[in-house]
Amino acid sequence: MTLPAAGLRQGAAGAGTIWLSGQSGAGKSTLAQGLCRSFDAAGVGHFTLLDGEEVRQRLPRSFGHSLEDRAEVLRATIALAQEANRAGRISIVATISHQVWMRELARRSLHPFLEVILECPTAACAARDFKGHYARAFAGEYDCFVGVTHPYELPDTQDGTRLRVDTERLSAAEVLDRVWPACAALAAFAAGAGQA
Repeated sequence: MTLPAAGLRQGAAGAGTIWLSGQSGAGKSTLAQGLCRSFDAAGVGHFTLLDGEEVRQRLPRSFGHSLEDRAEVLRATIALAQEANRAGRISIVATISHQVWMRELARRSLHPFLEVILECPTAACAARDFKGHYARAFAGEYDCFVGVTHPYELPDTQDGTRLRVDTERLSAAEVLDRVWPACAALAAFAAGAGQA
């Protein structure tokens, strides 16, 4: 699947954002790392990886995982992606952003924008969880844990700028193969916009 230019608005020269979303354990960080390797191999070195937990560590104060704190972290993540875009860098963002309004805010704020939703049932995500967060969530230790206390909201539509990928049945390599053409198209579109 390629990313049609008609579905994009031009942003900073050579810049754009790939927004990877899904509940914990769906494979966001794995895909983000795979995209970084693929961009490197393609000779596209101007990208910045913004992984959710790493972004939290960069913020000036500690945030929890309540809906209010998640919203603050979301806005900070968007600001960091905008900063990278202004510098001509592609932002690869890996964040849960489980509510539709969160992803729509990112879409309105970042151009061009590709949204990739990694779909994986809670049971499969929990089976991958070596840190034990899902077990603690099922035990009632968390007030807000996506997939247990709060649902992950899927979009009503899917198009060239909004992809949904099943990461339960596909391997990490297969997921990357599904997503890479659209990501490469975004990079090419952004580069072309910068040269226009």
